[in-house]
Amino acid sequence: MLLCVALALLASGLPLPARAEIASYDPNPPFRLDRLEPVAIKDEVTHLTLKAYQPKNPYNILINYELGMHCVGFDISYCCVIPPYNSFQAQAVQSGRNGNRPRLLSPADQVKLYYFLRDNTYSEGNKMKYWSVLKDVNGNGTMSDPGDNMANYVWEHVFIYKDLEGTIPKDWSIEKRIHIGKDLEIPVDAGPSGKPLAGGYLDYAGDQGGDIVFTDSLIPDVKNVRLTLTAANVWDALGLPLTAFYDSRRKGTIRTVTNKDFQPYQYSTVQLHDKEGKPILANGKPVQFIGTNPVDIPNCVICHSANGKGAKLAKEAGMTLFEKEYDYWKKNYPDESDYMARLSSSSINLLEIHDKMFQTQFLKEYNPNASSNRLGSVGSVNCADCHGDNVSGNLQEPRPGATGYPTTKAKPLASSIHAAHASFLADMNDKAGRTVSCQACHPTHWQNPKMNDFETNPFQITDSYGNNKFADSDQRIAGGGCYLRRDAHTNPDVQPPFFLNSLGNWYLENVSKRDENGKPIPQMRGLTCTNCHNQLSNELYKWDDLDDVVSQKGKTLRDKGVEEIRKAVAGGEIQRFLEMADPRIQNGNNPVYTYYADHKGATLVHASKDKEGNLKLLPWNASEGSPVSYDSASGGSDWWLSASEPKCATCHAAPFVESKGGKYFPIDQPNKYALYRYSKAHGALSCQSCHESIHGLYPVRYEGEAKTVDLTTHQAALQYSPDGRYAGPVSCVACHTVNQKGVPTLLAGTDYANDYWASVVLLHYMREGDEKLPVKELLRKYPYPASRKVVLQSWQ
Repeated sequence: MLLCVALALLASGLPLPARAEIASYDPNPPFRLDRLEPVAIKDEVTHLTLKAYQPKNPYNILINYELGMHCVGFDISYCCVIPPYNSFQAQAVQSGRNGNRPRLLSPADQVKLYYFLRDNTYSEGNKMKYWSVLKDVNGNGTMSDPGDNMANYVWEHVFIYKDLEGTIPKDWSIEKRIHIGKDLEIPVDAGPSGKPLAGGYLDYAGDQGGDIVFTDSLIPDVKNVRLTLTAANVWDALGLPLTAFYDSRRKGTIRTVTNKDFQPYQYSTVQLHDKEGKPILANGKPVQFIGTNPVDIPNCVICHSANGKGAKLAKEAGMTLFEKEYDYWKKNYPDESDYMARLSSSSINLLEIHDKMFQTQFLKEYNPNASSNRLGSVGSVNCADCHGDNVSGNLQEPRPGATGYPTTKAKPLASSIHAAHASFLADMNDKAGRTVSCQACHPTHWQNPKMNDFETNPFQITDSYGNNKFADSDQRIAGGGCYLRRDAHTNPDVQPPFFLNSLGNWYLENVSKRDENGKPIPQMRGLTCTNCHNQLSNELYKWDDLDDVVSQKGKTLRDKGVEEIRKAVAGGEIQRFLEMADPRIQNGNNPVYTYYADHKGATLVHASKDKEGNLKLLPWNASEGSPVSYDSASGGSDWWLSASEPKCATCHAAPFVESKGGKYFPIDQPNKYALYRYSKAHGALSCQSCHESIHGLYPVRYEGEAKTVDLTTHQAALQYSPDGRYAGPVSCVACHTVNQKGVPTLLAGTDYANDYWASVVLLHYMREGDEKLPVKELLRKYPYPASRKVVLQSWQ
């Protein structure tokens, strides 16, 4: 009878009742230890000799990146939606052999980290057009000055005064600013911080973070907005102009690129060197690890050229310049691939549609027969000149210094692109009514080039003209590229525990374990993009006013039951709640469009004036002053900042939650959850160090060497695997001497020693500074019964 009631609730979409605690759980680890070196450890507390295992590696270098995947064009001749920008991020650990504590390494340890990409040392030329694309940077009306190129142009709104450490002179003035790109030119094949793609040494961000730049806001009185781009205690190389092409495979000119050239999961490599620059050896070999650096091109080409949906609609409206563009390249260049001709054609199609719909003048000097600079004095179009974009640090709209065309105040870039596609692609859904446009537009190339034929790969969500191949099926069994069929959230082989709260359990039962017909299924299918990027995520953020994010003390809905959440965010309306949590396009209702088009930014600060009448900015939850929204301060609203990004804390039980915000304001806010990529647990370890970066979370889906979308991340996970099979998240045994349960021997003689999963809870409770506590004090702060209770309540 209870089963029948539960199934009825699932079918109706009603929230399930809260789950009771499980009676017990298996306290053993999900991996074997017999491949590890055994060692006898004498416990200082019990004085007993323990059978233990040495950590797998004497050192670990944990490598990741700051974005889920950087979607970027590589031919910037016509327009730049988002500039090229891929970063190395890494943390290095000296493992705790023989029962000692591991140590997180910094320059104080007289070490350096050397980085390079496997078989990818350059971009400009036959992989990318960026520095060779002319653009008037200094605004003098010509494009012939040194430095007049797009690589410099797109960054010149960002500035420093002295260094990348956030130094502002006491006598600062606008005239003393050093603008990136304009005053500080960006070298070819380097990022905006000057780091070369070909390799070099990573910079280290200290306790307050690093790579600090400034920008101005929409509020005239609020200048020098500090943007801390790198989280504390992380080594990095910022904003490299990476492409998805290997050096060895790129033959001929850029005109010869085809779909089969893309390999989007590039291999980052980091070596541990001593202060003299010599590789540090372990077991006779250099200490060297690989990571993933994902980069791919948005799929504009499939819809906006040839017989694609966007191209057809444009042609019906009398727009044909994109066909002339295709004809020019195919007629005049015998080596021009069909893909590249279509890519150029799609760029013209997009600009022509924009001119028609919004009366812009991007193609006013377009010459279909020009051999270069085909847009004339207009130059390549930088979308952020009119559309605010927090990703590139452009908070003003229109952007100061824009050249080549008239500019105007426009909607945030994220809203504009996503709302337009949600509207025009409202019929592009799977059988469940979930939009497939996210996965169709975002990159869908696989690491195996043979899987990059859109017609023959059965998992590709569209054909090569953008036609939906999963209209009568479930997009979650499709895949390729940035999310679907890739990370832990879409991996059907992931095993409990998931450490879920009530809402997480709702998603597990109502979404992940239901098919396209809404019927329960035994194997998980996972989540889609809109199960995380949705209105519910924003609503939950608004409710947060937390004194302690780890224990969730303070005001929040995240530790409440689903029914209470539904009442708070949707006034008790079941359908409204479902539109927020699992948006589906049905019967003309399009909650995805509503989410993007009607988005209103969260409160950024409260503003008042002091006795002298000067502007005084107070925290967002201050009891005085008037609320100022992100919309008022940034042309990008709060997109891609903590306020509008999904949170682990939405579905996962505390302490499996992000860090407390405020340290990286305005990217995050006090008394709120920080972004995942700025968050730490187990002391100063970044969440990303053990779990990998978002959209590529360990364990990634593995279907063999040939059919795995992202083989690189799977291989990276195995570097830390104790048994050669377990593929993440990175476990204690990677850095600690452990007992037969996989628990660090530092916890010998405690209840944690016999409970692997409770020890996992403990390490997530531990935040910055906790790693320095004596064991007794640590256990007093985080007692075993509390950790065991978390496991019992949130096992799956």
